[in-house]
Amino acid sequence: MAIYRCSTVSLKTTALDFKGNRERILRALKKCESSSLVVFPELCISGYGCEDAFYFPWVWESSWKSLKLIAAETGDRTVIVGLPYYQSPYLFNVSAVLRAGKIVGLVPKQNLAQTGVHYENRWFAKGEEARGIAVTPDGEEIPFGSLLFETEDLNFGIEICEDSWVLTRPGQYLVEAGADLLLSPGASHFALGKQEIRKRMFGESSRNGAAGILYANLNGNESGRLIFEGGSMCFLDGNLVSESSRLHFTEFEFAHWDLNSKDLRALRARSFRSSGTKEFRKRGKDLFRIRIPNLIPIKQEETLTEPEKHSDNYSDFTRAVALGLFDYLLKSKTKGFTLSLSGGADSAACALLVKAGMICAEKELGESFWQSTSLDPKNYLFTLYQGTKNNSEHTQQVAKELSEELQVPFASIEIDSEVGAMVEKIGKVLGFTPNWKEHNLALQNIQARARSPFIWLLANLNGHLLLSTGNRSEASVGYTTMDGDSSGSVAPLTGVSKEFLLKWLRNVYEGKDSILPSYKALKGILESKPTAELKPLSEKQEDEKDLMPYPLLQKLEHSFVVLGRKPGALNTGIHWTNGDQASEGEKKFLKLFPLSQWKRERLPPSFHLDSYGLDPKSSFRFPILSEITF
Repeated sequence: MAIYRCSTVSLKTTALDFKGNRERILRALKKCESSSLVVFPELCISGYGCEDAFYFPWVWESSWKSLKLIAAETGDRTVIVGLPYYQSPYLFNVSAVLRAGKIVGLVPKQNLAQTGVHYENRWFAKGEEARGIAVTPDGEEIPFGSLLFETEDLNFGIEICEDSWVLTRPGQYLVEAGADLLLSPGASHFALGKQEIRKRMFGESSRNGAAGILYANLNGNESGRLIFEGGSMCFLDGNLVSESSRLHFTEFEFAHWDLNSKDLRALRARSFRSSGTKEFRKRGKDLFRIRIPNLIPIKQEETLTEPEKHSDNYSDFTRAVALGLFDYLLKSKTKGFTLSLSGGADSAACALLVKAGMICAEKELGESFWQSTSLDPKNYLFTLYQGTKNNSEHTQQVAKELSEELQVPFASIEIDSEVGAMVEKIGKVLGFTPNWKEHNLALQNIQARARSPFIWLLANLNGHLLLSTGNRSEASVGYTTMDGDSSGSVAPLTGVSKEFLLKWLRNVYEGKDSILPSYKALKGILESKPTAELKPLSEKQEDEKDLMPYPLLQKLEHSFVVLGRKPGALNTGIHWTNGDQASEGEKKFLKLFPLSQWKRERLPPSFHLDSYGLDPKSSFRFPILSEITF
């Protein structure tokens, strides 16, 4: 009885890092020398996030050179890797099948992801444009198209990422044609709850086709905005057989499956029932078939351990943003983060997530990782409180206590003199003294802007990235000061709502987070109403008084951006006890959202974390100038 070890790799890559990506692939191959079949993620040779660099010929040429070098190291294993491939006049996203040092076939992606954060059809042509045979840069002819790879014991086909998510999947006609195993190399980004969707989707696909499915995914912050979550998986007849770690800080992780091909074929013979149309079945029969040598069986089965799973959204958020920030730090080759710590929820969340990244890195990479980077374990995060006469003693104390609990450097300065000097000088230019009654917004904004030069100077002197603390709720209605609190190198929170962040902070405070311990200083934040502290203390400024309740804002935002409801109907289906408040909230939202698009265009790069985002460069495009009328 032959047993074949099938391995899917969850891999960290960097866009355009051909040498680094190739070396990581080869190191991963060395770790699974006993495997018969190894599946790597989509576009793992070049990186998924190359953007318009995909147009550059040197990108295709470098990818092909890496492919040849990887092929030479495959040995008897069958290995699948992804790369961009040019066949005039089209550029394709392909998976290459390697065996015994040779490239035996190229399979192009049939369905291109073009919604949400994806713009693949900007660079790639659909697989239907493939011509059956590719003439490689070396002058060799290789099968190129929808291919079925046949061996004596096992047949397999490939569908690449989006191919697995569409209604009419290539996998359906591959199993009709005789594929026992479907390989799904992916570059599927993190979003809260998305892994459970993948499990249901692949589980049902494997049950319907009575076939095995191997899914491989990228992991980590590859090119800035998208965080890939790993979690490669193996499925059989609707059941999850194996799953690799998700959101790992290591270079790669594996999901292994010791497959008995005879048992798999017996299952298919007993359970498979064609569900395709006559035309669909014909498509399967017309597939180009490639006969390759049998997979090399393993000598003996081993006990394969399963990694710890992370399933709740709050812990996933912690790990995802911690990983995103950690990778961003390493790839930008900077020494740490500097943060303007205000004593409020958002800046506290940023500090906690940086801390979580260092906790995970030490746990998974070992304390020696500090020596292999430019990071200083005593100065990877520097916090600064910048107070004015409009700030309370409470927020300063909370900021100080949280920094002490996190064991990171903390300092406090007063900036009233700088604010006063600017107001005085501009007052002389205009011929009047600005006052709170007539110039409220300008006097609020100048305080936020006065903080920016100080925190940037500190970040530069530290050799740090500057964290911007805004969340998605604030971005949607422009509740931020441009060139003030919006300043920064990266904005880790802009992908989630304020409502979610407050719940996440409570989860951490209650000791329920899988990474972070409870911090006492969070009690003072959670018991206080969110406030910008830019107006005189006597006015008792609160964010939700300036805007509306954050849960209502989140409902209206979702109704407008995701559901596409028209003005006057945003409240449809929203359960809100105060009808007048909901109506006034809708009017305010519809006024502020279009007016704030120019601000969203200028926010620092942010992470995609939820089912939708507002980043105009990666998620939601909206006109900079517009006015909603009927």
